[in-house]
Amino acid sequence: MDTWLPIHDWTEDQVWQRIHQSGVPYHPAYDQGMTRLSCSLCVLASRADLIRAAQLRPDLAAEYATVEADIGHRFRNDMPMSDIITAAAASSTVSTEGAEHAATVELGQGQLWWPRFERQTDRYGTIFLCTGPDGADYVTFESAPVGSHGWLVAVVLETRPSVHCGDLARGLAPTVPAVGEEITLGSGTVFTEPDPDTGLLTAVGLIPDDGRDEDWLDPRALYRCHNQTVRLELRAAGHTDFRRSKDVPRAA
Repeated sequence: MDTWLPIHDWTEDQVWQRIHQSGVPYHPAYDQGMTRLSCSLCVLASRADLIRAAQLRPDLAAEYATVEADIGHRFRNDMPMSDIITAAAASSTVSTEGAEHAATVELGQGQLWWPRFERQTDRYGTIFLCTGPDGADYVTFESAPVGSHGWLVAVVLETRPSVHCGDLARGLAPTVPAVGEEITLGSGTVFTEPDPDTGLLTAVGLIPDDGRDEDWLDPRALYRCHNQTVRLELRAAGHTDFRRSKDVPRAA
C-alpha cells in the first residue's frame, strides 16, 4: 500500500500560497487572526488563539467563565477562562482591515518588466517598474524593506497587450489580466539590485526560503502581469494578507 502525503513537508507559507493560487475557499476564522480551526474556545488551542477567540466571541467566553464558577473547575488547569478574558480585554484589538493595512508595504507603481538575464538564466528573481509617458524612467527601491519576509503582489491598475515573446522553452506567453486583479509573484526575503549603468536600486525581488536556484518568482505570474501598470506591494507572510483590497485602483 502506498502512502501519499502531498503537503506533509510543506511550510505554512507554501500551503497558503497553493490555496490562494487555486482559489479554494477557506474558513474566515483564519482571516480573523486564528491560526487553527477547531472549536471557538478549544482546550488544545494556544494562549494567543484563545485570547483572540475571546475577543471575537466575548459572550461565549463569558458563558465558559460562568460555568467555571458554577462547577468549581477551570477551563484548563494552566489557564482559567477568567484569565483569558482579562488578557483579551487588556490586549489592543486591531481590526482585520487595520491589520491588513499595517502588514502591507507599497513599493511603487509602474509598468512591470524584468531584466533580460532573469529569463536567460531561469532565475526569474527580480522585476522593475517603468514610469513616464514612454516608460523611460524607473522606480527606485531605495526604501524597500530589504531583509523583510513576505509575499510580492502586483495589483493591476491598467492593462495593455504585451509584446514579449514569452519563454518559448517553457511554453509560457503573456496574458492580459483584469483591472483590479491581484497577482502573487512569490514569497521570500526582500532584496534589491542596482542598475549596472546608473547604480540606482531599480530592481527588487525575493530570495526563496528553500534555497532553489531557479524560479525565485513565479514565471506564470510574471507573464500574467508583464507590461501591465501595477501597484507593487509587499505583504507580510500570512494568509490574511491575500484578501482582495477594497481600495479603488490608482493610476500610475
